[in-house]
Amino acid sequence: MTRSEGHGWSKESGATAADAILPLALIRDRATTDLILSALDASGAAFALFSPDDELSYGSTAFKALFGVQPGAPSFAEIIRNCHLKGIGPKMAVPVEDFLAAARGKRRSKPQRSFEIDTSDDRWFLVNETLLPGGWLWHVFTDITMLKSNEQVLLRARDAARLAADTDPLTGLVNRRAAMERLAAEMQAAFRNCGQLSLALIDLDHFKAINDRYGHARGDDVLRHFAASGRQQLRGGDIFARIGGEEFLVLMPGAGLREATEAIDRLRHHIARDENRADLGCVYTLSAGVAEYCGNAADDLFERADRALYRAKHLGRDRTEQAG
Repeated sequence: MTRSEGHGWSKESGATAADAILPLALIRDRATTDLILSALDASGAAFALFSPDDELSYGSTAFKALFGVQPGAPSFAEIIRNCHLKGIGPKMAVPVEDFLAAARGKRRSKPQRSFEIDTSDDRWFLVNETLLPGGWLWHVFTDITMLKSNEQVLLRARDAARLAADTDPLTGLVNRRAAMERLAAEMQAAFRNCGQLSLALIDLDHFKAINDRYGHARGDDVLRHFAASGRQQLRGGDIFARIGGEEFLVLMPGAGLREATEAIDRLRHHIARDENRADLGCVYTLSAGVAEYCGNAADDLFERADRALYRAKHLGRDRTEQAG
């Protein structure tokens, strides 16, 4: 099929690109064809018609600008390679030939399909691809950049709301509800993979006395100080949560009882040093109980850690006890 300088019809056959696109009832004469194609082009929409051999038979002005199409009748592969060379058109996360191989596997695979592409100038397009009789392929590109932008705003708002729902507002730690969800998930993972998992319950000693002596504002400072100390001293993969007023939980995936106890003791010794709380204006200590997951229910793990915590307090506080 040869193209004219105007709208890409064959001078020999009199067939036009529109002949393959539009109902025959609309194509009454050449003037009507020209008017329809001009109207489509003037709409600013990007659309293209590819021949059964994947040669570009017709492309709107917007399509040519989007893909940097040069004069002539380039193939789909030539258009994509030119885009890659000039850094225009669709973004490609893989080498251009791999991109083309994947595209060929999908083109003409269905009578109708839709997909999204993002371009090098940070726009997004919804592409509607229609397979016409004889193997002709019709593409319409709709700019959805604004919709994608709004979608990203909504996703960020959703993530912020989810984070707020999972976070203790005073300390910034995971809250009790989220901690229980993580505990259930980590127990399932440990059971499935035969991995180690330990749980520590921590209580700040004589915290009521701190509030009574220094006021609740200082008590809040102590809670924030402890949260910051825990984030600094605990292992990177540990889950640190505030589950009550002065009660905290540390979930330690991959840690056995000994390693978990050592981690909590490092934190306990850290907050006991004067230089680590010089700006706080008061002294505080912690008691902790540590239990290792043994394949039982979450309530059992939690109860064993809690009994160990109670024993630490009964034995004088400022200590870490292991569950039996």
